[in-house]
Amino acid sequence: MSDIINAVLDELKGHDVHEVEELVIVIGDMTNLGEDQMSFAFEVMTKDTILSAAKLIIEHEPVRLLCKECGHDGAPNIIKSEGYDHSVPVLSCPKCNGPVKVTEGMSCRIRSIRIKEGDGVQT
Repeated sequence: MSDIINAVLDELKGHDVHEVEELVIVIGDMTNLGEDQMSFAFEVMTKDTILSAAKLIIEHEPVRLLCKECGHDGAPNIIKSEGYDHSVPVLSCPKCNGPVKVTEGMSCRIRSIRIKEGDGVQT
């Protein structure tokens, strides 16, 4: 979360930004980054910054695979454990069991920033 916050603050340097109203980030399901932990860290780490009043929106990016054998492009099979909220993607082709490349689900990126400029105009 500190890298995301620092990236936003660096990007906004030199701009006449009054405050950040909303920050949308994308978290891939394979990153194992917890939404609650990310939200808590954001709240703590943005105190006394132009991000302190910002609403943090976390979007999830599901895992997507491309099979190197049969060319299947899609979601993996998922292993779910009883008693746990966490699931694990099977990193082999759900059609032929061949080797795969993970094409989505590993991101941790900023999607958008909504700001209020110094004159009160929203961007």
